[in-house]
Amino acid sequence: MTTIWNDIKYGLRTLAKAPGFTAIAVLSLALAIGVNSGVFTIINALFLRPVIPLRPDEVVNVNTGRAAADRSYRPFSFAEFSLLRESRDVFADVAAFRFAAVGVGARGGVEMRRRFGFLVSDNYFSLLGASPAAGRFFLPEESLPNACIPVAVVSHTLWERLVGGRRFTPFGVSINGEPWTVVGVAPEGFSGGNAVFAPDIWLPMGMASRVNEAFGQGRTDRDPADPATFTLSVIARLQPGLTLQSAEPRLPALAASLSTIATDTTNGPRTLEIGRRSRFNMSTEPSSDGPLRLFGMLLLGMAGVVLWVACLNLANMFLARNVTRSQELAIRMALGASRWRVVRILSVEGMLIALMGGAAGLLISRLGNALLLDSLMGSSSLTSLGFALVLDATPDIRVLLATLAFCAAATLVFAIGPAWQVTRRMAKGSLPLHPSARTTTQRWGRLFSGRHCLLMAQLALSLALLFSAGLFLRAAHGAARLDPGFAPDGDLLAEIDYSLVDRDEASVRTSVAAIVDTLQAHPGVRKVALATHLPFGHVDNNLDVSAVGDSSGNGLRRANGRLASISANYFDAIGVKLLRGRDFTDLEWRHPDGPQVVIIDERMAAALFPGEDPVGRYLERTRGPDKTASEPMEIVGVVSAHWDKVFSEGPPPRLFLPLARRSVQHVFMHVRGEAADVAASRAFQEQVRKDLFAIDPGIPLVQLAHFATILDGNVELWSMRFVSALFGTFGVMALLLAVVGVYGVKAFTVTRRTREIGIRMALGAQPRQVSAVFIRQGAVQIAIGLVVGLLLSLAAGRLLASMLLRVSPNDPVVLAAAAFPLAIAALLACYFPAHRAARIDPMTALRCE
Repeated sequence: MTTIWNDIKYGLRTLAKAPGFTAIAVLSLALAIGVNSGVFTIINALFLRPVIPLRPDEVVNVNTGRAAADRSYRPFSFAEFSLLRESRDVFADVAAFRFAAVGVGARGGVEMRRRFGFLVSDNYFSLLGASPAAGRFFLPEESLPNACIPVAVVSHTLWERLVGGRRFTPFGVSINGEPWTVVGVAPEGFSGGNAVFAPDIWLPMGMASRVNEAFGQGRTDRDPADPATFTLSVIARLQPGLTLQSAEPRLPALAASLSTIATDTTNGPRTLEIGRRSRFNMSTEPSSDGPLRLFGMLLLGMAGVVLWVACLNLANMFLARNVTRSQELAIRMALGASRWRVVRILSVEGMLIALMGGAAGLLISRLGNALLLDSLMGSSSLTSLGFALVLDATPDIRVLLATLAFCAAATLVFAIGPAWQVTRRMAKGSLPLHPSARTTTQRWGRLFSGRHCLLMAQLALSLALLFSAGLFLRAAHGAARLDPGFAPDGDLLAEIDYSLVDRDEASVRTSVAAIVDTLQAHPGVRKVALATHLPFGHVDNNLDVSAVGDSSGNGLRRANGRLASISANYFDAIGVKLLRGRDFTDLEWRHPDGPQVVIIDERMAAALFPGEDPVGRYLERTRGPDKTASEPMEIVGVVSAHWDKVFSEGPPPRLFLPLARRSVQHVFMHVRGEAADVAASRAFQEQVRKDLFAIDPGIPLVQLAHFATILDGNVELWSMRFVSALFGTFGVMALLLAVVGVYGVKAFTVTRRTREIGIRMALGAQPRQVSAVFIRQGAVQIAIGLVVGLLLSLAAGRLLASMLLRVSPNDPVVLAAAAFPLAIAALLACYFPAHRAARIDPMTALRCE
């Protein structure tokens, strides 16, 4: 122990005598370890840190599916949930929840804040092992069907936002325009099992009939107590000692007992399935976290490449430094020190640098993750989702151990290896009296020495990382420049969700018609239109249709298309071209008993009527493979195709029905104005806001913003930009480390060959000839590194192909854009030491010791 402590003290003194070397080594390693620790912190929060407070391995999802091959999963009814809860053969406890959308906060000139919440059973929190941070959770009587007791539990974040986090007493809050009482506060960071998002509010199941189902499903009029009302997701805690495998044989008997109360037996017998809770999915069907885990491993792998580049860089630096200390080390061994003793001294110095770099890297990762989370919480892309971000990026013991592991691995690569190599010849009894005496004179020996092989490996890895980052940057750039097929500029979008307030359909129709008529008369408005679907929005509605009177002779042509109900002038308002036919009339979009008409886009026209004019033809809604269940709809127009998702291969086929044919509880209003500059645009937006609340003071306005702004904050586009920025940062770091490595190796080579350079110049060599020797050797090494990097890049492109958006994994433009700056930077890093070598005075070089 005393010897190790002496080695540590000696290492500290040695490093203090070389502050420049120490600073560069620590900084390089701090950046690399900081990246790895930061990424591992995120991986830890996403996949490793428990998100269920109490024995998370016992908590499972419970699903019911058809016994047939397609499974056809569905939610549970309250009666089925009650039976499962009473059974004790498999589960120790069973809880139910349902997604809900509610409007929270002020009204009267201010947008209502729509939030997604959970309707939960009274034992939901206790099953997960959560205790209230303040107040209480729900009582059994509050969770009975149709209890209608307006109480709520809010998240710790919402509590602080609403009342400043002061001492808790039950307080009132406006939900869906009605007074509710907040009776409790959930623990800080509680999400119900999701690693990223959490609701801001939980409601008792007894309020199910008073709030919306989430994700555009609207409010249901079906009785929650009806056995045919299937709306509940179920989670359970297994009996002590049971595992997934041992519990599965007991499920058929429990499924058979459920069949005694099931009302959907026409769809065949059903089974019960249990599975681990997904840390990300919120659907009622079984799901896997595999794709996200794959992405996490990819992210950690790319961070690992940065660490490797840094370690190779430091290995070169340590190898060069150890060679310059060869006299000292050889004398130590000549005086009796063993080879292991010398290696240990050098390794302790490397360990000290690794620990200092690790400590600094941990601080860098903490600051970087804090900035990342602040940007996420302030991003309009995520706040528009209506969930709270609960990703916990605080370092814990796993992060600290991982950082120590990074430090140990780095020490093994950049310190122990060079130490072992530099002492190899000394172990044979040689005693070099001058570092330059060991200079290799053979061309291939110089070209493929250990230092230069490490240098070429750095360049290869850096090129692969830059190429990968470039693919994502190109994909993000292409997504941002995607022509959506409509014109969002100049389009002011108002999202109005009457399903958040207690208004009947007839009243809502009157209100939205009055809004359209009033705004259309505004002098600054060109077009006003309504739609139930928003391109690049969060909710999709599809419809299966078939062509009537198909002349193909091969049976009816069928297609599935994105469905929206619209008013007249919708296509003019968003800038979609009408290719054939006409728009809807006022009679068609305002009156439910109007003509049965439909407008399709060119993609749907090509699918159902290839080579034919679809205007005047008819469609039917398709219920099943061989049945139709609707009155035929006449096609009155065809519009141009337009995009709906960033992550899609192309625009989807579309159908447009008159607005009167569907509910108008939740609509998007497009107002095409004539504002020419920013100030006029803001004034126009405020005027529209005032007009909306003047027409209907109780209007549930969820958001009012320019359509272009909403598209720019699209979650898919934001995620692509985020990944591109992250990988771009990795690439830039690898580039900088590689350039520093090239410069360091070439500078060291010049220093070691100072006497040789002096002799060459004393014998008549010109400065440009001397510099050409170093530049030529560097160029060959760079070329070899880039060729190897090219092969690695092509392999990386294949691995990333499934994640790229309309970008070839072998994109030559990206490859050239990655290789060119790396080659230029590396050549410049060769040039400066070579230029310095050419300016050495021959007499000074010959006297050099």
